[in-house]
Amino acid sequence: MILRGLLGTTGRSPAAIRATFHSSAAMALALVIFALDVLSPLQGAVAVLYTIVVVIAARSGSQRLVLASGAFCAALALTGYVVSHGSAPLGSPAMRLGVSLVAILVTSLLCASQISTAKARRQADARYATIFDAAGFPIWESDWSPALRALRNPVGPSPECVRHAAAQSRVRNANLQAAKLFGYRSGADLVGKSIAPHYTEGAADIQDEIFRALRAGTNPVEVETQFVTLAGDVTDVVLRISLPAGASDWKRVLVTAIDVTERNRNQQRLAESHAELTHMARVMTLGQIAASIAHEVNQPLSAVINYAKSGRRWLQREAPEAFEVFDCLDQIAHNGSRAAEVIAGIRDLSRKADAHRAEVCVTQVFAETTALLARELRAANVTLRAAMSPDLPKVIADRVQVQQVLMNLILNATHAMSDTAADQKQITVTAYSEGHFVEFAVSDKGPGLGGRDPETLFKPFFTTKHNGMGMGLTICRSIIEQQGGTLRAEPNEYGGLSMRFRLPEIEAAERAAK
Repeated sequence: MILRGLLGTTGRSPAAIRATFHSSAAMALALVIFALDVLSPLQGAVAVLYTIVVVIAARSGSQRLVLASGAFCAALALTGYVVSHGSAPLGSPAMRLGVSLVAILVTSLLCASQISTAKARRQADARYATIFDAAGFPIWESDWSPALRALRNPVGPSPECVRHAAAQSRVRNANLQAAKLFGYRSGADLVGKSIAPHYTEGAADIQDEIFRALRAGTNPVEVETQFVTLAGDVTDVVLRISLPAGASDWKRVLVTAIDVTERNRNQQRLAESHAELTHMARVMTLGQIAASIAHEVNQPLSAVINYAKSGRRWLQREAPEAFEVFDCLDQIAHNGSRAAEVIAGIRDLSRKADAHRAEVCVTQVFAETTALLARELRAANVTLRAAMSPDLPKVIADRVQVQQVLMNLILNATHAMSDTAADQKQITVTAYSEGHFVEFAVSDKGPGLGGRDPETLFKPFFTTKHNGMGMGLTICRSIIEQQGGTLRAEPNEYGGLSMRFRLPEIEAAERAAK
């Protein structure tokens, strides 16, 4: 023992140094007590002081050292009795010796038991810390005792009181996953802080629900809420709040979280897909109705055209100078013929018939389209400007379908500028030859894409109109691609949107056919 106390401490662990110090101190004190017991004239139970030696030895945390110190002190007490009272008959000194030995034994056993209990507690804490840190989900421990004091109101906490109570709570410990949940680098960055700044606007009601459930004795409490990370992202989580046994003061509240953001997004996408399928079913039904209507309307349209032509012939015989009436009947016959062509196109689509592709003059199609849209453009106070090369080659396409695409793009541009200043409402239509294609561009000065991907516009059922079906651009792209061309969207220099489509020239189409 003495040799152990005299050993150097270089290269030894702090625990070994501490054990050496306590054993040396206990040894020195035991020798002092032995000297007092043997040499002093005191008649009291000096040997009882050996219990102090055992307590000092217990500071080292070693059961073996405590039991060895107890045995050593008992041996010293017996030696002191023999030296001082060995030849005397049994009496009070023997009684004091017995008391001292019992005190040394009891103290040694109690200290050894406390060391064993403390060791088991440290091991349990170590296992808890390992599980806490290694958990694959966010978990943190908070001190909600300030919140409990703030909520002790017989009437019930107000929303302001709930927010104040939540702000007073502090994180005591957090694992790495909890730090990542809020956007921190490590759990230490979260310790000592309140997570109230990470609540969303609607989280106050959830926090009030948690407080009420805990105060009502519910344990654990499970809720779903949202947090805002340091980067500003919103995360959906399911929280499970537990109070350990004996933590009625809310000093140790254990919170675990499960990130359900992706689950909720998948559920939302599933709901959107279900809505799209339902919408598609309605559209297919409308398509069948449209085909039926096209069949029924075709005959009245033919009658309108024939009546208009007959009226023109009768008028020419009876009143040949009624030029305005002649022009009106010509327009009726012309628009009736065009409506019949559109109806025939719808019937062909319903029968999956091939498009009637032929030579098409681009400038003529544009002129017919603008004439049809003139009234609607005037009503919307929109100026239509054309910039077309005079020597544009003809293209191979279905004239009616190309006209429908051009009309749809111009109408979309008109609707996009509904909130644009009146002096800025302008649509520019350009057409020029590029390679073996004729390129068209319909440009507006509306709000543009708004940061969206241009391809989003061509997704089925996507629309920016409150009463739109979201099928127009999808059908337009399908029509253009069937004609051997392409349709795309891109932002323009005015801050609006440009819809560009191209159609093959006659030579290119003939080469492709060969």
